[in-house]
Amino acid sequence: MKVAYLGKIQLSDVDLSYLHHAQQLADVTFILEVTPRYMRGPAFNIKNIYTKSGLFKAVEAYPEFEKYKEFIDINKFYVLNTCGRFWQLKAFWTNLLLLKFLWRNKFDVIHWAWPPNIYEFCTYLLRKKMILTVHDPFPHTAHDSFIVRLRRKAAFRFIPKLILLNKAQRSDFINYYHIAPSRIIDSKLSSYTYLSCVCPDESTVPQHPYMLFVGRISPYKGLDYLLPAMKRVHEACPDCKLIVAGGGKYHFDITEYQELSYIDIRNRFIPDEEMVALIRHATFMICPYTDATQSGVVMSAYAFCTPVIATNVGGLPEMVEHQRNGLIVPEKDAERLADSIITLWQHPELTAAFSKQIELSYTMGSLSWQHIAEQLNKEYQHIISH
Repeated sequence: MKVAYLGKIQLSDVDLSYLHHAQQLADVTFILEVTPRYMRGPAFNIKNIYTKSGLFKAVEAYPEFEKYKEFIDINKFYVLNTCGRFWQLKAFWTNLLLLKFLWRNKFDVIHWAWPPNIYEFCTYLLRKKMILTVHDPFPHTAHDSFIVRLRRKAAFRFIPKLILLNKAQRSDFINYYHIAPSRIIDSKLSSYTYLSCVCPDESTVPQHPYMLFVGRISPYKGLDYLLPAMKRVHEACPDCKLIVAGGGKYHFDITEYQELSYIDIRNRFIPDEEMVALIRHATFMICPYTDATQSGVVMSAYAFCTPVIATNVGGLPEMVEHQRNGLIVPEKDAERLADSIITLWQHPELTAAFSKQIELSYTMGSLSWQHIAEQLNKEYQHIISH
């Protein structure tokens, strides 16, 4: 069985972690899109784009990708590279090259990690072989647009099998897009094990204990509730420090919080080396989102058995089981968020118990990548047989 896995650089944390196990079960070729718009992601930080457009062996175009050679099959790793001026127009041509590659190599299954862009629509000629992972059953409030809706409607109409990663939004997704339940495959995320390949930058870690928010800044991330909550937390726990690590534009004035000694705001792109070091040493992490599907931040935390406080939105309660591997709080409630932070900070035995449960849950059994890869491998075989 030959599988083409078409990844996106912004989902490279999921892609690499999954492929590590999927390639042990089937002949899986990884093809990663790289464009001037998409050069940075969780696992890849491309500083200079390769100067040729086309389909290339990944390490020939980007030698820095070789650091993953012990984690995935580097010989089955390609980049679909589109560069230069008017790259979006060139992308129509490079995706014709992709279509030709998929056709000539006679792949049995084509697994999309994200709904195809308009310039990738030509690949729908092979749609009967396709399966799509739907990371966001509904787009985040800050990321909705006409183009996004068009891409999603096309994908949900043409691609026969759709993988959902949480059950909380399953019914709403089916009803909203009028999708036959038989087309839905229930799956999940596991911990981002690719992070084991990253050498942590210990120089970025403070000497004092801290809790951590990490990720790109966006209105739905709930920082306008977390930062005010920290004032109350500081009154109860003067030694409690917060690091907010991630680039982006804040939708509210953070001037007063930047001046507080117990809040460290790092408003910039956070490379993997820094992120891994911060997660490894964090007492716990916080995801105060106001809406969500599932969270890659939670899976990054679980790679190092770091507990999480998250809000009761989307699929987060399925990932952060309350009082088992973290705490769940109501969304948009700074008071309740502060209470949970204080509780976890003042009771280190809770964080230790949560860490142990994360280790047990995500290295074996139904929450492990091994189990997930085995289940999706069966779905691949089902596509071939039909």
